[in-house]
Amino acid sequence: MMSSSQCYNYTTIDDPTRNINEGRGSNADQDYFSSGPQWIRFVGAGGTEIPTSAAAMYHCTTNAAGWYSGTMPSVLDTTVNGTVCYTWNSNSCSYSNQIQVTNCGSYYVYHLTAPPACYLRYCTDTPSNPTPTTTESNLSYHIR
Repeated sequence: MMSSSQCYNYTTIDDPTRNINEGRGSNADQDYFSSGPQWIRFVGAGGTEIPTSAAAMYHCTTNAAGWYSGTMPSVLDTTVNGTVCYTWNSNSCSYSNQIQVTNCGSYYVYHLTAPPACYLRYCTDTPSNPTPTTTESNLSYHIR
């Protein structure tokens, strides 16, 4: 059983325009997160995860596309700190901010804040590999 409250208490975003394959636009996340940090679960056709490799500029209907440059949590019910980078000009991490990611079993939730500048947006993608569900008990050795 998961004990992380964020696996049960989050805001769902179902937005196909966030997909990394979408083109240029003027969407931004500063207003969306202006009231403070939120736990977010991405769902739907736009994708379920923030991409973990550099996104090209002018994608996911914004100017500077956001992607996660940290390590995803592989153990169920764990949270890691990481960095979202935003690609601008020839720099894949021209802007950045810190986030948290929790492995909730079949999905991740992200603790997101307002990006550091205008026309920056968290992008999404559909992962080629499903969310790992390693548990602590799978990792322990039994001594007899």
